[in-house]
Amino acid sequence: MLENISVILVEPSGPMNIGMAARAMKNCGITRLKLVAPVAYRPDKAYMMACSAKDVVDNAGIFGTLKEALKGETCSVALSRRMTRTRAPYYRLEEILPRLSERAKRGGIALVFGREADGLTREELYECDYRVSIRTSKKFGSLNLAQAVLLACHSFFMAADVDKETVNDFFASNEETAPMFEDFAKLLIEIGYDHAGDVKLRQKIVQAFKETCGRAGLRRKDVNMFLGIWSQIRKSIAGNRN
Repeated sequence: MLENISVILVEPSGPMNIGMAARAMKNCGITRLKLVAPVAYRPDKAYMMACSAKDVVDNAGIFGTLKEALKGETCSVALSRRMTRTRAPYYRLEEILPRLSERAKRGGIALVFGREADGLTREELYECDYRVSIRTSKKFGSLNLAQAVLLACHSFFMAADVDKETVNDFFASNEETAPMFEDFAKLLIEIGYDHAGDVKLRQKIVQAFKETCGRAGLRRKDVNMFLGIWSQIRKSIAGNRN
């Protein structure tokens, strides 16, 4: 399970934070690190805090955007303490951990952490399948980046069942599901959501469907099933027109 978990740091501001996060990850048996648009840094500065996790720093993938970093993952989890009703549905880590642990046993899952100063943007939060917070004191709930990474990774470490065999290709990756969502958006236009005022409504419908599928987890045969349904709807529409 732990081999399937990656940690994504969005725009980390300094090499020491990267090193501390890498050390926190390796403490918990997680070594897949991805950096999104990191500040220019010298690896030796990160090594100072990484200690024996230098290999995690050296093997970190560098990406321009969060969307690029999420390619190949079957599930993504945005970690943020600023949760509101407008960002629903959102979960506490302890309540969603069993479900996420099961997902991690069967495919790649990404834990996404935002900027040290202001976290993840609204768009980045909704780029992920889950929005999750780590419970802390209401009087002082702010965690630094490495602390948040350690608490999240340690939760998965404690939940790991190393005796069970990991099946890496059980769930479809987001690269495999993306065409399905794009086709669904086109289908909505074809079935009547084609007026100027329907643009936001279509976006909400597609977003809700995407999140539902992301939380449930789609197998490859599920993706093919939905694509088959879209095709059958189009044939039915064409038949009615004729």
